[in-house]
Amino acid sequence: MLKEKNIRNIIIYTAPNFVGYALSLITMPIMTRLLRPADYGIIIMANLFPAIAVGLLTFGLVSATQRNYFQYRLDKERLDGLVVSSQVFLYFMLSVSSIAVFFLKDDISRLIIGQSGYGHAVLAAYLGVYFAYIITFYLTILQGMEKAKLFAVVMIVQNTLISLLNLFYVGILKMSYMGPLLSTLTVNFFLTIVIALIFNSGFSFKINLRILGENLLFGLQLVPKVLTGFVNRFFDKYLLNNMLSLSAVGIYNIGQNIGVIIFNLISAVWNSFQPVFYREVFDKGAAAARPVGRLFTVFLYLTMVPVMMAVIFAREIIMIMAPPSYYSAIPVIIIIACAYASNIFGVFVGLQYAYTKKAYLIFPITILGTLANVAANIVLIPRFGLIGGALSFLTSYLVLNFTLAVIGQRLYKVDYEWGHIFPLYALVYGASSSILYLQMIDYPFLLLMPIKLAFFGVFLFIGYQAGIVRRHRFEMLMKMFKRGGKVAEQTIEPV
Repeated sequence: MLKEKNIRNIIIYTAPNFVGYALSLITMPIMTRLLRPADYGIIIMANLFPAIAVGLLTFGLVSATQRNYFQYRLDKERLDGLVVSSQVFLYFMLSVSSIAVFFLKDDISRLIIGQSGYGHAVLAAYLGVYFAYIITFYLTILQGMEKAKLFAVVMIVQNTLISLLNLFYVGILKMSYMGPLLSTLTVNFFLTIVIALIFNSGFSFKINLRILGENLLFGLQLVPKVLTGFVNRFFDKYLLNNMLSLSAVGIYNIGQNIGVIIFNLISAVWNSFQPVFYREVFDKGAAAARPVGRLFTVFLYLTMVPVMMAVIFAREIIMIMAPPSYYSAIPVIIIIACAYASNIFGVFVGLQYAYTKKAYLIFPITILGTLANVAANIVLIPRFGLIGGALSFLTSYLVLNFTLAVIGQRLYKVDYEWGHIFPLYALVYGASSSILYLQMIDYPFLLLMPIKLAFFGVFLFIGYQAGIVRRHRFEMLMKMFKRGGKVAEQTIEPV
């Protein structure tokens, strides 16, 4: 059951992303002219190490805490123990691991980049990612508490400061690839301190080793997913670096950055829907199957909006964001958008595994997706280069999310509205294939634009048929803005 408050929260949760994208529209055209594709390649490869190390060292604590928060949210003493103990563990692991990375940074650089001269880049990337993980921990709790405004403020401040420091470090101090790494580290470090002080004012300092152990044990089941996620995120870049160049990695990353924007928008919408989904399932059990299925249709449609925009306007986006040397990223954007369309299910079905406490099943499923990723990359990248990497990304996501969804249904059955879901996916993949083909044969731009707009018109029609695109919903949103955020607890049920 989706309330007007949750609709309001969707707007608040997505606001930081739109601020970030506005900043990207301003800064990325500048940054892509200050940094070479090879510089972007170094940044990506430097982040390869923390992508796996931070996930392993923190034992999947954020995901575990998200689940256990809803279990203990009505018990103040246990909730304090959960939150405080988890923080102590995170900061302890940060202290110990940072010392080790400092002394091993050159060896790590030689291993992942092929040269030992990028050790400082590896260290800066590691610290920046770890502090970002701690911030994510705090934001996850705020999300469960439905403190959307504070969540949004933190995200907007983070995005704004990182963008400004990027321009300062790269444009004024001429720090090249180190600029973005240091700006991320600087902002995340100070933001961690500030949000920790604000956040902990509402909790008593109580360390509960038993609850921490349970939290880590649950999170440990998700650690294998970190390993497979690492392969899924970086194996393609590793092959591109070895078979092509660091420049190819940089161009590919620009395409993936647009995909990350899509994923962040999906996550922003999920941030508002997730407490509603969890409450429905944990409070009502099997009786929530039908309302959750209806709510999923709304969630799916809203998260398909950025996917459709990326598919339809990938060419226009990259022409605005980057110089011609990056234009080969256009098909990468379209294909990766299709991958994230399947990941909408992947985001949602975690609820089914969390409710039934069967998170350990995620491991063999992610192994299957990883094997598909590795096999596809080995076959496709040597033949198709950048496009091969994107197709491999799509293949692994389709295998992973399809399997997760099928098994998730066996754990907790959701009454999905397939009559609305199938047309949405058929439209996304049909539009992607058509636009890729027409661009490949150099179909005239002026004739292609009406086709793109027609696809978006079909998307709106599907939303109308599903009872989502309605005049009264638009009027409701306008009233919410006029009230200045004062929202009644009116129940919103799509018809």
